[in-house]
Amino acid sequence: MSAYFLAKIHAKLSRMLKESDIEALVDVDIDSTIRQLQESSYGPFLSGREMLDRASDQLRHGFIADVSSLVYALNGQDRILLLDVLSYYRVENLKTILRVQLHRLPAEDAKNLLFVLPWDHVEFARWLEVPGIEALIKELPWDDYRTRLEAVHRQVGGKDTVFPYESELDAMYLQRLIHHSQQGKLDVKRILKNRVLKELLLWAYRMKGYGYTFPELVNILPDYRPLVPHDEMSHLIGDAEGWHGIARFFDPVLAQYLEKLDHLDLRVLGALFDRQLLQAVEQALIAAPLGNGDRRRLCLSERAGAIAGDRTRRTHPRQTIRGINVYHRENA
Repeated sequence: MSAYFLAKIHAKLSRMLKESDIEALVDVDIDSTIRQLQESSYGPFLSGREMLDRASDQLRHGFIADVSSLVYALNGQDRILLLDVLSYYRVENLKTILRVQLHRLPAEDAKNLLFVLPWDHVEFARWLEVPGIEALIKELPWDDYRTRLEAVHRQVGGKDTVFPYESELDAMYLQRLIHHSQQGKLDVKRILKNRVLKELLLWAYRMKGYGYTFPELVNILPDYRPLVPHDEMSHLIGDAEGWHGIARFFDPVLAQYLEKLDHLDLRVLGALFDRQLLQAVEQALIAAPLGNGDRRRLCLSERAGAIAGDRTRRTHPRQTIRGINVYHRENA
């Protein structure tokens, strides 16, 4: 990678909010949060009408605009890793399209919910109006997505249920991150493991709350065994007090927060994973001198993982946007 691109990546990464910046936003109201973010590098994406209602989505759009120019600066395994992390947005777009198709919702209302992904080279909005799920699946340009969704469609048949499709998409996404978490540099492994464990555990505990048994969850979740032995996962999810064992995934300071809980709080659990991730990102940035290509790649993947992999916003079961429920796990 050229010195020009390394300098460009370093400049973009230096604009990230530090953990101290984020902590400063915790105790202020939403209006003050928006005002402070408007004075940061995210300012250009927090303006215009309905900005307050869509601030979270606008920040994500800002992230995509920021990172898209970097995708083409990478090649080989570096680029594959980043694209697999960013495939989170592809999955979210496909979920929105599936909901429109299955629930026969107005396509026009969903267009603003779709992320524009320059690196995918597809027009997602066009798929909102294809005639049915079968037609949608046939048009997908990715062989693996098409094959897996065709299998789900054969099983589900004509049922108007989106959950099996969404679960398959989520499992594909996490399986790729699990694969990458077993390769490459230590920092990459640590960060991807953080993201995958957060997603797996939150998903499993929510599904358990809807009455799924652990053997049933095994058939839904991706193969987690490279990260957590099967017996340990069975204890964590299947046993009533097994969740206390999650403390081993955190450093001693953060583990104390979990140990003080008298019951499992998924909001707290997600926040602890995010806090540990922020610490890892800051450490990587500090340790990354300009010109070190490996470190630059790691930091870039960390930033993508921190934002693209963050699904903690799905904590309100019935929150909808123009009739499209975006918090699908709680409505399984």
